[in-house]
Parts: sequence; structure tokens; C-alpha cells
Amino acid sequence: MRARAVVLSLIVIGGGAESVGAKQRAKAEPKRHAAACVKLRPRALTVERLSGEMAVVLTWRAAKGSRGRRTYRVYRGGRVVRQTTRRSTPVKVRLGRLHKLTVAAVDRRGRPTRCRASISARIDYRPPTRPELLTVSDTSGSSATLTWAPATGGDSPLAGYRVMRDGAVYKQTGSRSIEIPLASNRAMRFTVAAVDRRGVLSSASAPVEVATGHTPPPTPADLRVTATTDSAVELRWSPSQPSRGRLSGYRVLRDGKPLFQVPAGQARATNLYAGRSYSFSVQAIDTLGTASDAAAPVRVTTKDPDPTQGRLHAFLLASTDQSFRDFQAHYRQIGSVYPTYYDCTPHAVLIGADDPLITSWAQARHVEVLPRFNCQRTNVLTKILTDPDMRQSWIDQIAAKVAASGADGASLDFEAGRAVDRAAYSSFLADLAARLHAQGQRLTVAVSAKIADVPNHPRSTFFDYRAISSVVDHVFVMAWGIKWATSGPGAQDNVVWVTKVADYVTTMPDVSKFVMGTQLYAMDWANGGGPAHPATSYEHAEAMELAAAVGASPQLDPVSGGMTFSYTDAGGAPHAVWFADARTVERRFEIAQARGLGIGVWRLGKEDQRIWRSALAP
Repeated sequence: MRARAVVLSLIVIGGGAESVGAKQRAKAEPKRHAAACVKLRPRALTVERLSGEMAVVLTWRAAKGSRGRRTYRVYRGGRVVRQTTRRSTPVKVRLGRLHKLTVAAVDRRGRPTRCRASISARIDYRPPTRPELLTVSDTSGSSATLTWAPATGGDSPLAGYRVMRDGAVYKQTGSRSIEIPLASNRAMRFTVAAVDRRGVLSSASAPVEVATGHTPPPTPADLRVTATTDSAVELRWSPSQPSRGRLSGYRVLRDGKPLFQVPAGQARATNLYAGRSYSFSVQAIDTLGTASDAAAPVRVTTKDPDPTQGRLHAFLLASTDQSFRDFQAHYRQIGSVYPTYYDCTPHAVLIGADDPLITSWAQARHVEVLPRFNCQRTNVLTKILTDPDMRQSWIDQIAAKVAASGADGASLDFEAGRAVDRAAYSSFLADLAARLHAQGQRLTVAVSAKIADVPNHPRSTFFDYRAISSVVDHVFVMAWGIKWATSGPGAQDNVVWVTKVADYVTTMPDVSKFVMGTQLYAMDWANGGGPAHPATSYEHAEAMELAAAVGASPQLDPVSGGMTFSYTDAGGAPHAVWFADARTVERRFEIAQARGLGIGVWRLGKEDQRIWRSALAP
């Protein structure tokens, strides 16, 4: 069915030849045909488009005075598309393209004459109409609704509506409304365009602006404690439901101060002091970082922990969390812990500080805490021991730091001292022990291992076992070091040598004061070791990872009683690795306990965890 006619502007060109051949033929026609042409010449052309169809109706009129039926030939772009005796005909076109349409009169012999007219016209595709009356509903909640009046299709039926937000496509829908979620503190601009089945869009509607304020999320409700231990508290609460937007999580507060943030309605607060009362609350946090009011706080008191039943003396590397976690996991088998808090500088300055968490955590479980005061600088030790003012200053500082921290005493680890300072060191320890004992505290001293009291030995002569044990509470014998970083490869605590060390200790007057210490680490020597190829130190877990990576199978050396494996690195260098595991440690403990000596380790961390299931079981 023909739609409303559209009359387009036109250009009429009279007498224009369609080709060179046509001109030649026209010249050859008799003059009577040329004279008749004036009467038959079309005076005007019009074009009507058919809506929804790729066609137009071309209509023309003959000149006044023309008689009889004439034949006309119709051209599109210079090609014949139709011949008719009528003065109107449909012509197929491509929408959006400029077409030249020509009508020429045909003579009685069927040849086109110079009597012709042309029109050039572009037939544009008709898009859908523009949607009107775009409106937005109440924006006070979590969503709003956009609505608009219907549009009508153009040259293709209507397929739906395309909604734009801030100039970008948001969504397409077949209905005349859409729900939009609202975020806090946001301004948005929406328009709607109709789209037909060919994907052609109408012009956009008038825009609407949607602007929202910001409301903090609601306070979480029903905060409660669900579990309590001696070092942790578990919390739960009902989720907060913001009026708009989303939550990023919940902020947990301990005693009014932010502790951490979690994504859902539960949390576990750890590293708490045993037997202490805490206040916990929680806030909801939205994606803009705005916090709700804090929930009504709940108070909880952590439980008193189980006390230790252990007797092991253990060094704890305070600079690593792993060492403390290891201590927490096995404290029931540890009687005394030596956290590495203090050290000396090249200028004989005492540096370091107590870690209250470690100290109080251990003491709450009845583990004796004796922080380590370390100094392994030969010249500094000589100055501390022989300069009267420096000597007194160090004794005063050690006593004061122990008293201030509430520790149970001190552990002194002065190594690399000169043999000539032997007596001065023993005297220093006597004065320091007396000072600590007067404060109700204890003193443990770490000493290098030896199998005899040899004069002028570069390490062991500094330590007078007999004099030291007479004034301190414990002597921690570091029964390792027969192999070291710049020596050749081998077991650091050869079991034959360790046995001789233990036998020498039993010659002391009070054997009960001595602790035989065992190392828990590994050493990796390349190219035979020595000063040119110093060893790399690993913990047990790292040594096992290395063995797995290089495809090595660790073996127990029957002579030294140490674990070992070898491999060749990517550069072709041979390596020898020696380390301690549960079997070697248990053997050293047996040697010590058979002689009435205490047992100790350097240090807690990533040791072979099987030692806690065997030799160290309480």
C-alpha cells in the first residue's frame, strides 16, 4: 500500500543526450521527428517515495499540445530500467544514495530521441520518531524508574529503546520504562532513543539528570561473641543493608581503635593477651569509604592459657614472625625462651627493645623469659669488660631493661672475646648476676663448646666454665660450630665431638646448671667451602625444598651423625649440604639427658617439626 507521497526537489535537464551513440542516432532521424519532439517533450518530473520500500514512483508530464499515445524509456544512472506508454512508473532505488533518473521519449522506430528530462534525488531512510516525555521517579531510595512516551517506527518496525547514561549505552529494552540502581553521591545524565529492526536509531530524547546525595550505611546489628580462647576472640553480627550502593566490608574495632577490615559479618581477632578484658565493636564501610556508627560494643575476657610443662631452653628470633608463631605452637614443651631483643654497636652502645607481646604471651603461660643481650665484637667486648665506667654502664643498663620489661632475667651471649679477658668476663658475670638476683631475676650465659680447657684458644678460652657456673643460673653450651661458614663441609655438630663436649661438662661441680644446645639449621658449601666459598645457611624446611628441587635424597652420615646430600648447580659447581633433622636432634638430646644436662635449641622457626612429637614431647 502506498504511503504518504513525498515530493522531492528536482533538477530538470531538457534535451540532454544519454550517450555518444544516442547523439549520432538522433542526428540521423528525419526532421519531422525533431519537429514533433517539441510537442512530446516532458515538461517536469516528480518523485514519490514508497515508505518502507526501496522504491520510488517517477511521474512526468508531456508538453502542452502533445497528442496521441507516446512511449517513454526510463533510465537510472544511465541504465535502462523500464519502458512504458504511461507517464508514471515505479523505480527501485537504494536508500541514502544519490540517484539520477531520466525519462526519454521513444520514436516510432523504438529509438530514444533527444526529447528527455532528468532529475537527481537522494531518498533518505526514515528512522523511528524521537521518544518524548522522558521522566525519572523518586530518587530517595536504592533505585529509580525511567519512563517515556512511545515512539513510532519509520521505514522499519520498532524493535525497542536504547537507554544512554552519560553518553554511553546503558541498556536496551522492549518496554517504555527501566529501573536504574542508585549509588550515593552520584550525578548521572540519561537519554532514550528508539531503535528499529535494522538497528537504526532515532534522535535522542531530551535528557534527564539524576543526582543523589550520600547516606552512611546502617549500623550493624546483633554483634556477639561466638568463641573465646586464651589469645583469640571470634565475633559475628547481622549484615548492614545500605539504602543504596554497596558495602566494601566491616571495620572491627578493639577498645575503640580500628583493628582490621573483613568482607562479611564475622571476624577473628588474634594475638590477644591471655586473661585480659577487651571491648569489641564493628562499623559498616561503603565503597566510598564512609563508615556507619559503631555497633554497641561487647566486652569479653580471654581465657587463662594452659601453663607450659616443658623444660626446653629455646632461642627465639624476635625479628621474624615465623619464630614467634613456632613458639606459640609449641610453648607447652618449652621452659625458658630467649628472645633476641638486644645487641651492641661498634661504639659499644647497647641497642634494642623489649617486645611486650612476646614477653607477656610467654609469661602468661609460665614460660620463663630471659631476653638475649648479644655482642660478638672483640674490641667492643674488651672495652666493656676492662673500662670501669663502660663496665658499670652495661651492668646498669642490662639490669634496668630487664626490670622495666618485667622479664624473668637476662641471657648473655658475648662471643669472640679474647682469651686475656677471661677473668674480666667471669668477674663481670659475677657482678651482673648479683645485681639481677637482688632484683629477683635470673641470668643465663651462652658459651662456646669445648672438650677441654685449652689456654689461648681463639674462642673457648674466654669462657671459664667453672667460674661462670658458680655465679649464674644456667650455662647454655652451644654444642655446634665444629664446622662453620668458611670451613670445609661437614656436620656442624659431629656426634663424636658433641659426646666429648658433654663429657667435659660433667666434670663441672654443678652439672644441673648446664644446658646442651643443639642447632636446627642447614649449611650449603659450594666448591669445597673455605674462605673463598663461604656456606649459605638455610632452615630445615628450606633445605628440604632445595633437596626436592635438585632431586637429591638426604642420607644420615653414620660417622658424624649428621644429615647430608649433594648436588651440582646450574653453573657446574658441586655442593655439599649438611643439616639437622628430628633423628639427629633426638640423638644429641639423648647424649645430654643421659648425663643429667638440660637441653636447648638455636633457634625456633622452620625446624623439622617432628622433633616436637618425639624427643620434646612433654
